[in-house]
Amino acid sequence: MNKKIIISIIFVIIILIGIISSVLFNKLNMKNNSNIEYEATKDELSNNIISNSNIEVKNNNKIINNSSEIENIDSNPVKNETISSNTSNLVQEQITQTKKESMDMIKIKVNNNVLEVNLEDNEATRSLVEKLKNGDISVNANEYGGFEKVGNLGFSLPRNDESITTSAGDIVLYQGNQISLFYNSNSWSYTKLGRATNVNGDELKDILGSGDVTLILSLD
Repeated sequence: MNKKIIISIIFVIIILIGIISSVLFNKLNMKNNSNIEYEATKDELSNNIISNSNIEVKNNNKIINNSSEIENIDSNPVKNETISSNTSNLVQEQITQTKKESMDMIKIKVNNNVLEVNLEDNEATRSLVEKLKNGDISVNANEYGGFEKVGNLGFSLPRNDESITTSAGDIVLYQGNQISLFYNSNSWSYTKLGRATNVNGDELKDILGSGDVTLILSLD
């Protein structure tokens, strides 16, 4: 066989071997890459599944914890009764405070006007309030001395007389059974009952006028 032909055949064989090797090498690389992508995808899926599972576990734990808290509240009647008792006590204290505040004041209606009277804290005023709980008290008050209107209560109150100088708006107990409303000043021995706070001296003098008046004492 011609030497040139043999060399050509060998050259062709070498080229074919190179081509085949290249094709095989490419296929092997593709397979390896596929395996890597598959493993990566599998790991990612596994991680997502684990993460989702952890989230579900946390959520379930949260639900369980919340349920436990609700059960603890519902299953603890002593605590609930304590809360209810404290609320009831607070409401009762507010009611008592409101009643106490209302007992610190009475009203005197005279000539279509209402005088708001802040009471002193003594036995006389406490007894007067107890009387007023049974209804209003009407007193026919006479003009006296150019400084007061005085009238008989129709009953006696505890006395704690002391020498005082009155001013316009003062209400006092005189001799245990008479009430005096001052529109001017006077000094004598009285038991002080309270003071009208919503009028001044001139206004009170105009309200009372120059003659006798009817004083209506009430709690409201």
